[in-house]
Parts: sequence; C-alpha cells; structure tokens
Amino acid sequence: MGRKPNKTKQVGTMALRIAVVCALVAVSLTFASQLQAQGFSDRELILKTVDYKLDLKIDYENEKILGSCQLTVFNPSEQPIRQIPLTLYRLLKVTSVKDERGADLSFTQQVLSFEDWEQLQVNYADVSLKNPIQQGERKTINIQYEGYLLGYSETGMRYVKDRVDEEFTIIRPDCKAYPEVGYPSWRVTRAAGLQSFDYLITVTVPDSLVVANGGKLVGRVSNNGLVTYSYQNIKPAWRIDIAIAQYGILEDKVNKLKVFHFQEDKEGAQRVLDAMRKTMELFTDWFGALRDYQGFAVIEIPEGFGSQTDVTCIIQTQSAFKSKAQLYQLYHEISHLWDVKPRDPLPSRFESEGLAMFLQYLAQEKLEHKKGALEKGAQRLRESFRQKCQKNPKCRDVPVIDYGKEMLTDLSYSKGMILFYVLYNLVEEDEFFKTIGTFYQKYNQTGASTDDFVNHAREVSPVDLTKFFEEWVYGTQSSQYIINGTPIEEIIKKYHQ
Repeated sequence: MGRKPNKTKQVGTMALRIAVVCALVAVSLTFASQLQAQGFSDRELILKTVDYKLDLKIDYENEKILGSCQLTVFNPSEQPIRQIPLTLYRLLKVTSVKDERGADLSFTQQVLSFEDWEQLQVNYADVSLKNPIQQGERKTINIQYEGYLLGYSETGMRYVKDRVDEEFTIIRPDCKAYPEVGYPSWRVTRAAGLQSFDYLITVTVPDSLVVANGGKLVGRVSNNGLVTYSYQNIKPAWRIDIAIAQYGILEDKVNKLKVFHFQEDKEGAQRVLDAMRKTMELFTDWFGALRDYQGFAVIEIPEGFGSQTDVTCIIQTQSAFKSKAQLYQLYHEISHLWDVKPRDPLPSRFESEGLAMFLQYLAQEKLEHKKGALEKGAQRLRESFRQKCQKNPKCRDVPVIDYGKEMLTDLSYSKGMILFYVLYNLVEEDEFFKTIGTFYQKYNQTGASTDDFVNHAREVSPVDLTKFFEEWVYGTQSSQYIINGTPIEEIIKKYHQ
C-alpha cells in the first residue's frame, strides 16, 4: 500500500521528536487537571460554521502538519458574540489568528480534557474579537496552526489512528485535524447539531502521492517535486475528509462515481465501483432519487481506520476491497445518503445507524442473493444487545429516544436495527420502503426529529403503529422482548391485536 516510510531518518532527530511529543503530552495532562472545572457543559454553542478555506502542507520528514485555515462563522442569535471558541487536536498549536484585514487577534490556548469525556483531550483556543459579531452577521478569521497527529485510541475511539505517514495520511474531524468551532464538552457539541458549510481545500504533498477528497477537483499544480491538489465541496458538507496515499483512480463518468484505491487493490476497486452503481440503483428504486445528486466517491483507507459517510463521499476500509463478503459495509455507508439530518438536540441515531444496519443485510440478500442474511444479522444483533444489557443494566432501562441524552448511541446499531427488522415484518416490504422513502423526500431539506419520524410512519402505515413506537422508541418493553428471546412472530402479533 503505497511506498514504504522513509527509514533513513536520523535516530537523533526521531528521539528528539519523541521527547518533544512526550513533553507536549505531559503538558496536556497538566492543563487538563488544572482546567477540568471550567463549566463548559453549561454553555451553548451559538455560532454556525458556514465556510472553510483550508491550506495544508504535509511535512513528511518531520511528520508534521502546517495549516492555514480561513474560517467564516455566522451569528443567528440576538446576542452579540465577542469570542470564537475553537478546538484542535491536543498536539496542534495555534501560532497566530488574524481578522479579515490581516490585523492580529488576541487568543488563548490550553490543552484540556472534555468535561464529560475525560480521556478526550483537545487544544482549546479562545479568540477575542475587536468588534462583536451582531445578529445576522458573518465574521472571517485566519488561523495559522501546526503540529502532530498521534490518534485518539486512548479515548475508546480505537479507529482514530491518524498520523502523518508517507504510506497513508488522513486529515479528518475525528482527530480534530483542523480547527472547529466548539467547546471541550461532548454534550454541548452534540446539542449544537451537525454544521453545514462550504469548503475549498488545498493540500501540498510530494508528487508521488495523490490527495483524495469527495469534493470536485479544481486544481492540480506540480512544482519542484511537490504537487498541490485543490478541492471544492459539491454540496454543503458537515465534515472534511482528506486522504493521502499512492492512489489509483477508477471512474464511472456516466453515473458520476469515483473510487480512489490502493495500487494493490485495483481488482477490488472495480468490484466496489460495480457495487456502488448497483446499490445506488437499488436504494433509488426503494426510496426515490437523491435530491440534487452531483456525484459520489469512495476513498479506500486501511483496515481499522473506521468507515464514514459524508454527503458526497465514503471513506471505506480496505476489507470491502479485499473481499466480496465484506461489501455489506459499503451498502451500510451508501444507505446513509438517504439519511435525514436530525433536529433533536441529542439524537439517538437509531433512524440513521439502526436503519443502515438493517439495510446492509437486506441489500446483501437482494444484491448477492444471500438468502437469510437479514435474519442472521438480526439474530447476531439481538445477542449483541443482550450481552450489553448483561454488562450494563442501564442499557435495558433506557428507551431509544433517550440514547443521545444518556450517551448510549452505540445501542442504536443493535437495538435500532432490530426495531427496523420488526417494523419491516410488521408492515411488510412495500409499505416499509414507502415509509422510509416518503420520510426522506419530505424532510431531506429541513431535517427532522425522532417525533417527526414516528408521526410520519404512523400517518403512512396501514398498520396502527401507536403501541409499536410506545414500546420500541418511547418505552423499554421492547428491551425485555430481546432479552427474553421472544420470537419475531410473537412480537409482531402484539401489534396486530
């Protein structure tokens, strides 16, 4: 996968770098202990991010990022805003902040832990503005920053192994590799909801490497052994993913599909491209056309780095390229294109992740003619949910509607999938597709709450779903059905009475 890392670096240089990083981590821990009680969880994140202009230079010799970020924010409130709070990876340091005219802005930065997620440490920067942002106004600031990425595995996010490496580098918000408006509080971050912004990114790397992104390639300029790639978003985005490796590229220009693949996985990439086309056709048939479709890309990433979907791109782990049996992962991620943006302050995510888990198995049955894949998937996830309830009784006692508030959204993958499996069998296939499809078509522009989904499903369903949602979304009786191993047939009968 790509060229081997440079092994000729001086041992002394590496030792010095390690010592510096260790010192920074030690400083991180000191700041975290000193600043744990700042009261961030009581704040509200008001500012909205509307535009990024991100210029990155990747220094492979020193395994370092040199970044320039032009960030534009909007104040939708009546309250004048005098500070812009930012979070970055704990080993990324802000070197300067300027306003639109190039005048220096004062700022502080401190490495500390999230108040409600102690293992998650960030560099928290607080920028003071010379003039407050009034209601309805936008403000642009220019942030210069640099530093290192060493992942976030200590937080429990084991997939965030991000670092600067010639073999593979990824820049993404999971590792906070670029400045984001926010406070060091998980509750506040979740309550603010997903951002929606435009972006223009330029990334400079050695000319042996390819920069991949889900946006439109608007420039590629080579100079003295380096190459600068420029991408612009196709649709309003909620995240920026940039992957760098010795990629090959396959395209289906008719359907506006693209695959960035590792050189040794060209055959698998063709299989992925074919699966993309078939899956898009299948879901379009089930749920209707995507609004404002302008193309889509899949970017291969190493195994263990965690797949993720944005509005025009999937970063997909290598297993889906290596084995046809792993293509269900791709079905899962593509189904997210039909997600409706959540409007709940702390969404449970069952309408997105639970549905995606269900659809990955159903698509596997339809596309691969793998009979019984859906039932087997439901059985596995029922057992997974039972085991989680045994380890943590709270999982049994919290209703789906409160998963976001109680930080139990991981349960949406298991119980959420079972919820949709029961609903699918209860209303039958055609009505199920109608429910999901019309929900997307009705709410894809405005977003929707869990209550909106429940009310919509009740309105369009030929079956009275009142008791079903009382037990599966708002109550916990459904958890008991799963724990007791109640057969699906018996569960369905309860809602036909």
